[in-house]
Amino acid sequence: MSPRSFKGLLLTIQLAALTGAAAELWMVPGLVTTTPVTQNRDKAIYDWETRHGEILKRNAAFKPDVVVFGDSIIHYWAGEPRAPLVWGADAWARCFEGIQVTNLGFGWDRTENVLWRIEHGELDGIEPKAVVIHIGTNNTAVDHSPEDIASGIEAVCVRVHERLPKARVLLLGILTRKDEKPQRPSITEKVNQLLSQHVAGIERITYRDFGAHFRNADTTPNAKLFSDGVHVNADGYAVLGENIRRELLPLIR
Repeated sequence: MSPRSFKGLLLTIQLAALTGAAAELWMVPGLVTTTPVTQNRDKAIYDWETRHGEILKRNAAFKPDVVVFGDSIIHYWAGEPRAPLVWGADAWARCFEGIQVTNLGFGWDRTENVLWRIEHGELDGIEPKAVVIHIGTNNTAVDHSPEDIASGIEAVCVRVHERLPKARVLLLGILTRKDEKPQRPSITEKVNQLLSQHVAGIERITYRDFGAHFRNADTTPNAKLFSDGVHVNADGYAVLGENIRRELLPLIR
């Protein structure tokens, strides 16, 4: 059986049919998580538009093998363009040793913000071999259903493929959170289940959920790997980096 195509992914998330050259196949009409928009929710730490400009300037001068989309978990990990906070420089260096990489993480980003950044040039002028995507945890903090969040993440994958059809996509499930509420099913788990169902077998996408590595044997979050309810600490970044590197290397060789 041949791999499923990105066209199959479009159908899975019920995107509009192509009606003309300008149609946006990746967008679900009226859905917040797939409607590109800017943000500045983390303005106390950095300026969102300024970082976007830094990315565009870097693309003009630097041609990465890998780019990593994400929110604050990625933004403040390490790498370039350098963030005002760096939480896991050693783990970043080990993860991307020998790899030319650009950090496309933006603190407090949601899926719709990543879509805006792609639409406004953050993948233009470069030809990375692989794109790592880790986004969606901030969508769980607002009134977005698991289905809507999954659709937003899948839309990011489709948009990346449209911009970079030769690149491989390493899609990561939303990372385990320490502040999960055990009395109800985790939104994160539901989103990751949907992603697994929807992207399984899609050509040029590798989906991995590293959540189990951040849990104890009884499935509760391992507090030793977190600095707060959402963000991992240096030990957590070591775990994240080891897993990313293992999955990434075969995609770029």
